[in-house]
Amino acid sequence: MKSVYTLVGAIASAALPAYAQNISESETAPAHSQSHRPALEHVLVSMPAHKKEAKTALPIYRLDGDELQRAAAQNLGDTLAGQPGVNSASFGPAVGQPVIRGHMGPRVQVLQNSLPTLDVSSNSADHAVSVEPLLADSIEVLRGPASLLYGGGAIGGVVNIIDGAIPSRHVEGIEGAAEVRHSSVSDGRTAVSRLDAGSGQWTIHLDALYRDWGSPDIPGLAVNTRTADAEELEESSRGVLANVDGRSRQHALGTAYHFSDGGEDRGYIGLSFRELTSNYGIPAGVHAEHGEHDDEEHGEEEHHDEEHHEDEHSEEGLRIDLVQRRWEAAGDLHLDGFWELLRWRWTHSDYQHVELEPHEEGESTVGTRFERKGQAARLELAHAEWGPLHGVVGVQWQNTRFSAQGDEAFVPPSEQELLGIFVAEDFHFYRWQFEVGLRADLDRLSAEGRPQQEFFGSSASVAALYDITDNWLVAASWSQSRRAATAEERYSNIAAPAGELVVHGATGVIEVGDQDLGHETSDNYEVKLQLSYPRVSGDVTAYYNDFANYIYLQHTEEVQEETSIYRYRQNDATFHGVEYQFDWLLTDGGDAGQFSLGVFGDRINASLNDGEWLPRLPPRSDGLRLAFSRKLAKGLLTADTSWVRVNAQRRQPLNESATAGYHRLDASVAWSSQFGDTDYTLFVKGRNLGNEEIRNSTSFIRDVAPEPGRNIELGMRVNFGS
Repeated sequence: MKSVYTLVGAIASAALPAYAQNISESETAPAHSQSHRPALEHVLVSMPAHKKEAKTALPIYRLDGDELQRAAAQNLGDTLAGQPGVNSASFGPAVGQPVIRGHMGPRVQVLQNSLPTLDVSSNSADHAVSVEPLLADSIEVLRGPASLLYGGGAIGGVVNIIDGAIPSRHVEGIEGAAEVRHSSVSDGRTAVSRLDAGSGQWTIHLDALYRDWGSPDIPGLAVNTRTADAEELEESSRGVLANVDGRSRQHALGTAYHFSDGGEDRGYIGLSFRELTSNYGIPAGVHAEHGEHDDEEHGEEEHHDEEHHEDEHSEEGLRIDLVQRRWEAAGDLHLDGFWELLRWRWTHSDYQHVELEPHEEGESTVGTRFERKGQAARLELAHAEWGPLHGVVGVQWQNTRFSAQGDEAFVPPSEQELLGIFVAEDFHFYRWQFEVGLRADLDRLSAEGRPQQEFFGSSASVAALYDITDNWLVAASWSQSRRAATAEERYSNIAAPAGELVVHGATGVIEVGDQDLGHETSDNYEVKLQLSYPRVSGDVTAYYNDFANYIYLQHTEEVQEETSIYRYRQNDATFHGVEYQFDWLLTDGGDAGQFSLGVFGDRINASLNDGEWLPRLPPRSDGLRLAFSRKLAKGLLTADTSWVRVNAQRRQPLNESATAGYHRLDASVAWSSQFGDTDYTLFVKGRNLGNEEIRNSTSFIRDVAPEPGRNIELGMRVNFGS
């Protein structure tokens, strides 16, 4: 470990471009501008290629700069969980899948540089998303109609992580950053570095990350005393969440050639390679005990890849060992004439993980092996203004092969091919801006021993934005999306003989698919009111999702050896909710510094048409945030503190436990200064400072694995640029 920190220190005069390119402008910006910067202020990578400005009626949020640094956590779900309408489906420290407006799994698509991650995180709650928030330049969240740009199946939303592995921005000279941080709650250590260097028309990129952590401290027992029986109470760990330690490594190399014409940027073409390895534990007792309290909504299946690190294994509980190797190629070409921009992306991924089962001898054996190999590509062609229209046409393609072998192989090997064609157009009139999108998707699914199934789906969206005044605007949108059932939803345990159905360890129940599931269709309505004054800014959004043939897991009266059997069914359902966030600039600065105050929160309800609540709904939450900044003789001092009240969640279906409400207090302080051409930042972050017992209603394992207790994180970041 010492050698890792030594290496990072040596590179400290280099690395993490997200920080390097943002620190100069963001850390000297007023605290008000950093607290909640409206999404409409940014150029968004996730928008179609013709969008040179991010003024759009579609609901999109971007996290970058200092805001991303304050929020960045060990997993993607925890990084985004502070945003209204976004939660985390935690499964121990290593796993935090994003939950958007109550949706998770196959209804939330996670992208890396605008292409699918091609891991197996959407298949099961205990599978980690194969991206590292600390290596991101920015993270963009698309909700509601905006998700149509990346597939009709992403009904809940899209999360796009932009990491800059292929340098789309030309660098002359050398710039970069390095960071180390230590977490008290789990004795976690992280070292990350990044370097971008360019000469002439070439730019090269290098980055690396190392992270290890132990089992985190928790307040009280691991099991929920409100739901556990006497035996579970007796066997539960106290003060620590057992068997969730782990280690991750990641490195990437990329390069790009930039075109220019008379000094004018004409685009680029580039290639990158990234490798991720991770070994982490599943909370002790999860597979054996928690299923009695959980109801399942999504098809989720596999369990994991593991190397033999016997020295890290605890006496009980499974471990996952995964590796992913990912190639990417990308390019932009600025054109003259009617077609003005060609943008393309391609990736090839080789992902596998094994689930290791412990034995009394202290050794581990492979229980299940999961593999997913595939390719994905995306092309967009933007046209210049054609009368009142300005827009883009595009095509998206994906082919993946999945297999699971071992104890939990209840889904047969399968191959899926997706082809989507889309068009997005917008035009302006007086104070109005209108946006229209159309998409057609072809989904072919082949499973071993089953005939190939083919599904065609069309999607559409219409949005309008009206500038009421220079400071107020209102936006409204409608979209209709169709999603075909996944292999898990169709084929889980279909081929298993009666009495030999396989238990899904992550949920603790038996899941049985239905080959005759039809399309899931969602009509999404959304209205947003936004204000922007020099001292006050913010927005409030209301949405309503009307589902026809919503796919979910229904609890039946059937059992196999005392294990409940759930079957995939379809029924109509509705989701509706409200999200809000507002910021006030309290002082302009000066000797007293600058203060800003923010309020934020969300509400969501979701139920089937028969009135039954859907599982794992996020509870109502409301929060306050106070931010401060002051220029010092040598540097800049920034601080913020946030308090969130999360209500109890008692709106749950049968066989799912309620969760108690809690108060969460977080805070951070950072001091940054410049010496020569190098910027230095020292920071301290406190999470869950009240040491509250937090059991997320969105987590499958909330009754056996609470969130970590009080955590103090110390870190240092070094940035330099050419």
